Amino acid sequence: MKTYFIELILESPCLIGSGEGFGSLIDSDIVFDRLGIPYIPAKRIKGCLRDSAIEVCEIFSQSGINIFDLSEEKSENKFKIVSNVFGKPGSQNNAPVYFSNLIIKDYEELAKWLKYLGEKYNKMFNRESIINQFTETRQQTSIDEESGTAKEHSLRTIRVAKKELIFEGTIDFEEEREEMIKLIYFSCENFRRFGTKRNRGLGKVKCELYENKNKINFLNELEVICAQ
Repeated sequence: MKTYFIELILESPCLIGSGEGFGSLIDSDIVFDRLGIPYIPAKRIKGCLRDSAIEVCEIFSQSGINIFDLSEEKSENKFKIVSNVFGKPGSQNNAPVYFSNLIIKDYEELAKWLKYLGEKYNKMFNRESIINQFTETRQQTSIDEESGTAKEHSLRTIRVAKKELIFEGTIDFEEEREEMIKLIYFSCENFRRFGTKRNRGLGKVKCELYENKNKINFLNELEVICAQ
């Protein structure tokens, strides 16, 4: 088993949608742990990188770039390498690549201090106050095309993770092949938008892949292939 590290930087506020609201105050809320610290579920990041991987394969295939095997299969995602890395939907066989939840950078140290402060100053450092440190609320409404005014009862309040938060996690490879690493790397490089309402200005991200503390980079190899 070989472990790589992934880092996701929020370059704009992001709605890491939980699919739920918060009472009558928040219509769309994000995902928090028991302390009130936001995180990104493993299933969510895996799905986004899988979509990015399919897009990368389509770009490389149309451009004639064979930096890894682009053999096709008769399946939903079309490329064998995507199935080999991320698994096939509905298959009983586990994928050889495992994703962890993405947590706030330096989570363990942060959680330790928040627990301490919560026990000592519970009126100031409760779960809601912690949530407020990492998030902000936005309000949106729909506009009536005919009148140009806000539609009645259309006001919605959402809670988003703040810009510049950094999340990190691991990707474990049960069987490590260079083409698998390359696909994950280019999927991270191509991954630019994340979360709910990402087509409305939210969720701009930067995603990077590391081996130990060294940033992985296959761009030079890609440039050589493109120059041929």
